[in-house]
Amino acid sequence: MASVVDSRPVNGSGLAIPGAERLIWYFIRISGALLILLAGGHLFITHYLNLPSETVFAFVAARWANPFWRTFDWMLLMAALWHGVLGLRYSIQDYLRVPAARTAALGLMWALGFVFMALGSVTIFTFDATAAAANDGPLADAFWIADAIGFSLYAFAAITYIAAAMLAIWLVRSLVQSGQPPIYSGGPGQYAWVFHRAAGIGILFFLLVHIIDIALIGLGQELYDESVAFYSQPVLIPMEIMLVGAVVYHTLNGIRVMSIDFIPQGVRQQKVSWYIVMILTVLLTLPSAWLLLRAEL
Repeated sequence: MASVVDSRPVNGSGLAIPGAERLIWYFIRISGALLILLAGGHLFITHYLNLPSETVFAFVAARWANPFWRTFDWMLLMAALWHGVLGLRYSIQDYLRVPAARTAALGLMWALGFVFMALGSVTIFTFDATAAAANDGPLADAFWIADAIGFSLYAFAAITYIAAAMLAIWLVRSLVQSGQPPIYSGGPGQYAWVFHRAAGIGILFFLLVHIIDIALIGLGQELYDESVAFYSQPVLIPMEIMLVGAVVYHTLNGIRVMSIDFIPQGVRQQKVSWYIVMILTVLLTLPSAWLLLRAEL
């Protein structure tokens, strides 16, 4: 979720950034490079080869029977979680101007990072398929947990749809009034920055919810399958498609940001490269959208 800022050194080395900020700057880029493989591979498996509603207990149990996949998913958890949390830090610093509010938000950010890191790690490495399949754990019949997760997705979907509709109305009004789409002072690069940040925040929210619903797998097969069933609800299908688009865009634009950072030609071609990113995002999202719509509606 890091963005291109005017004060960044042109050569992208990050050497002009002081202290811990330099380490975070590099971590965002290194973890982003890893996520091209890790998140891209996970998305391909769960939204192109399979459907989200098909990732039931049996699917995960078979996957985690292989130590390779447990390691892969743990690396994905670490890279995605801390890439997202530290990316969120930029938004907190940008938008919370009151020192007390900023400090509280940063403290909550770090707490959430460590809590979800622990929860995800314990889930991956202590999962016992035989015990969970017995459905006799202390919370195996707590289906209200799955319902709470599902309703949180409904709420997030409603907010997303309303925001998308308001954005569309604003764009249409701008086109009618001025005859051209609104462009910020930074030009198309500013759109790239806004979309990158919005996509990153949305992906992080879904990741936190996903860590919680995956954690249910250790409580019981029936409880976990109940939570996964929500992904087949028609009201959530558009959000699933938007999630795929957000991940694809965030990944491709992240590559674009790194090209601007480290390749001299990247700065000169940043406008053209953003148009390419937008075209590729649409083209790569369409196959998953078609699979979801054909299977779930």
